[in-house]
Amino acid sequence: MGAALRITVRFLQPYSHGRGEDGSAEWPPSPLRLFQAVVASSLGPQVDDQRRARAGQALRWLERQAPPEIFAPRAEPTGPGYRLFVPDNVGDKVAKAWSASREASMAEYRTEKDVRPVRLEGEAVHFVFRQVDDLPDHLPALRAAARSITHLGWGIDMAIGDATDTLTEISGERWIPGRLGNRVLRCPVDGTLDDLERKHVQFLGRLDGGTFHPVSSLSTFTIEAYGRASDAVPPSIAAFRLLDPSSGRRLSLDSTRRSRDVAAWTRHAVAGVCEGWPFGATARLIHGHGERETASFGRGDRLSFLPLATINAKLGRAEGIARVAVVGPANRAEEMRWIQARLGGCELMWQGRARALLEPLPADDWVLRRYTASADAWTTVTPVVLPGHDDGSSRKAERLLTKAFLQAGFEPEVISTIRELEWRKVGFCTGVDHANRFLAPDKVTGPMFHVRVRFATPIVGPISIGSGRFRGMGVLTAQ
Repeated sequence: MGAALRITVRFLQPYSHGRGEDGSAEWPPSPLRLFQAVVASSLGPQVDDQRRARAGQALRWLERQAPPEIFAPRAEPTGPGYRLFVPDNVGDKVAKAWSASREASMAEYRTEKDVRPVRLEGEAVHFVFRQVDDLPDHLPALRAAARSITHLGWGIDMAIGDATDTLTEISGERWIPGRLGNRVLRCPVDGTLDDLERKHVQFLGRLDGGTFHPVSSLSTFTIEAYGRASDAVPPSIAAFRLLDPSSGRRLSLDSTRRSRDVAAWTRHAVAGVCEGWPFGATARLIHGHGERETASFGRGDRLSFLPLATINAKLGRAEGIARVAVVGPANRAEEMRWIQARLGGCELMWQGRARALLEPLPADDWVLRRYTASADAWTTVTPVVLPGHDDGSSRKAERLLTKAFLQAGFEPEVISTIRELEWRKVGFCTGVDHANRFLAPDKVTGPMFHVRVRFATPIVGPISIGSGRFRGMGVLTAQ
């Protein structure tokens, strides 16, 4: 397992003027902005050839790392902002005219520039690179570069920096790369340093031969989606109604005895339609082979097969299973569309007999929306199988439930702000049977409890937690 690198930048004033590619305020600062600051502070003033070579090696190592997590204070736009009239980048032309005793004025080359910085609620931004190899070889050079940083963003965004291999005393909102969110940030890639050096050479020769040569834009970088750890990220889903294979009428199966069976039948059908598909091997994605049952669904790569008990709106109760959903991570949307398009009309087979027929379910189905809603309060329709034994201790049971949420992909920031968490054997939803009467999937053991939870902010479903979360247990509905 690799080490972790943290580069910290502290703003000396509570403002940031940095802008993204579209000209809007960029917060948190992008990894590319950090990389450019580190390049400027390490290679820019360095005249010693050996130190410069070590800095270059460290920078080439840094640009090859995966995008970091970013811990940043909250930031809000300041009032209406203000307008500047900025000289165009033609000072060399004007100076050359003056040296030749010709008339020229910088006032003729000014551009309007609207300024609207963001105001920070804290001072420190931490860029955390996890699971990095060979860090000891480059940490001294990176630390020296980080400690030489003078600003991050515009020249007036003065800052100081540091680099370390420890992750203590980190504060701020956590922004996660590769997560669906409302931020798109630029990140360095292999070759970014070479591109920056090319730009620098072009800048130095922009007046070669008395002709102005424009400096081309930086082009060697990538774009990465970032989202807050606390933001709700909807999973991908393919949902179906259960029909009787003989009559075509709607089925309603007993939730207590058939939840695990419907999940197993659906998994078997999905494995059949996905055989030979263009997305690679299915052993882990569908069956979880090579992954422990307690491995994280949210951070891992595995489908859940969730029987959906009917929620009767008039009676306010849970009834039999008439629907089933295949749920995958958010980054598996294309695969889920494949499954949705091909699983409709398939029979759920078991022991040589068709048990049900699948009919594609529209996204606006009222019952389905009870499982895919954005809500702060949720309760189980099938019990949670604890990932361990509680030994009759409420404290231990609470720790195991916290572990179940973590394993299901909930970020610590979300779990730490849970307002209410209750568990008991009797269901919180009318019509749900006693937890001990549910049949657990094969090889899934542990105490079973019904759970009711209230989050500080709305969470998007479907939600399933516990050791049986991939196979029909621990399914929650919005209250």
